[in-house]
This record gives sequence, structure tokens and C-alpha cells, in this order.
Amino acid sequence: MGTRKNPVCFGIHSVMSKLKNQHSVSTLYVSAASSSARLSALEQLAKEQNIEVIQCERNRLDELSENGVHQGVVAEYKPSSAKQNANIKKVIADIDTDNVLILILDHIQDPHNLGACLRVAECAGVDAVILPRHSACPINQTVIKVASGAVDSLNIVLVSNIVNTLEILKKNGFWVYGASDSGESELFETDFRGRSALVIGNEGLGMKRLVTDACDMLVRIPLFGETQSLNASVATGICLFEIRRKFTMIECSATKINS
Repeated sequence: MGTRKNPVCFGIHSVMSKLKNQHSVSTLYVSAASSSARLSALEQLAKEQNIEVIQCERNRLDELSENGVHQGVVAEYKPSSAKQNANIKKVIADIDTDNVLILILDHIQDPHNLGACLRVAECAGVDAVILPRHSACPINQTVIKVASGAVDSLNIVLVSNIVNTLEILKKNGFWVYGASDSGESELFETDFRGRSALVIGNEGLGMKRLVTDACDMLVRIPLFGETQSLNASVATGICLFEIRRKFTMIECSATKINS
């Protein structure tokens, strides 16, 4: 059996996103035993794009996905740097709206957490996601699957130094908020507006000290149960959608004033 040269993604949502976004899928591997209408739709879309479709047994799909939850489909594709590895200065330069939201993930280690954070970030309409280039979970097959296509849509910026990047953001008019249990401001009472950057820390250790020191404000999510911590991706979702809600309120108020 030949050596696979290109990366793969797997799972119906991830593969559909690759196909819909024309992300250089070279080969589609589909379960020969399945009669799923959703898999048939993927096959049809692939054939319309002149992509090779190979029907194979489950053990081949297990091998290709490294025993991931593939749902009967794996796509081999040519990696693209169109949105990943975006340059933070270029992202900032391209901003043309008053309210801007950037997410910074400070050394997330678990691929399921990272994938879930990227998925919720895309749903919240963030303008960019900043990730450390080293000592953190890379964007691997598991991340791509859990993110359900979000990796293809997001501006993902890989940086060597989070603290330096926060300083660049602040010099360009961003207010940097760090999510922390010891935050001086409660999330739902914080006045988010304008250029906003949210930092989410590592699953177990939170934000690094220098990253914490570089934040303009620390915000906390109020907790009402006995469990006094949230999963990183859950905290990300709560914070991002609260910021987005505040942005929407500001925009609605401005519309009423101008009407």
C-alpha cells in the first residue's frame, strides 16, 4: 500500500466543508457498505468537481483516519495556506468595521478543545484567531473534524510570541480582555465595544503570567454551582457570544439614532 503524501480530513461535516469551499480535495474515500444519502451527496459533489472517488472497506477508512470517527468518509487534500498562517498586521489592516473581535488561545493542548474553540469562534463571527506556533496543539486531523469546517473559514494566525502579539493589537487600538477566575469585572457587566481581543488560557493552568499581565482587563464568568471551573471551549463560547451580543446592542442603538 502506497504512502499517503497529503493530509486528510474525515467526517461528513468536515469533508463537505472542504468540497464546498473548493479546498483542493484530490481523493474521496467512501464506505462501500453504506447506503447513506449524505454520503451519496458527498460522492456526487466530488464527481462534479472531477475528484477521484474510491469506495473501500471500513478498515481502510480506519487506517486513513488513524481510527478517528470518520462516519464512512475520508478526504485527502492538498494543504492550503490561504487563511491559515495569515499575518496579524494584514488582518488588522483589512478591518473595515467599528466593532472587531479577535480570539487568542493561549497554549490549548487538547485537540478536541481546540477544535471546539475554533468551531464556536467561527459561529460567533470572529475576525481572526491567534494561536501559538509552538508548545500548543497543532491543527491536526482531530481538530479539523471537531471544528466541523470552521478551519477553512477562519483567519488563523500562528505567532511565536503571544505577549508581543498582544502589544501589536494594543498599539492598533484593541482592548485586550483575559478570561480569568480572578477577573475584576464580571463578564455580563463588562462594556465590550470597538476593537476587542479575548484571551482564553490553557485548560489546566489558565493564561501564562506574562500573558495575564499584558491584558488590559480580566473578566470572569459567574458560576452558580459547586463546580468552579468550565471547559475551555465552553468558556470561549460564553465569552464570545456575550461580546457579540454587546456589539449587536451597540449597532442596534446606532441604527435607531440614525433612523
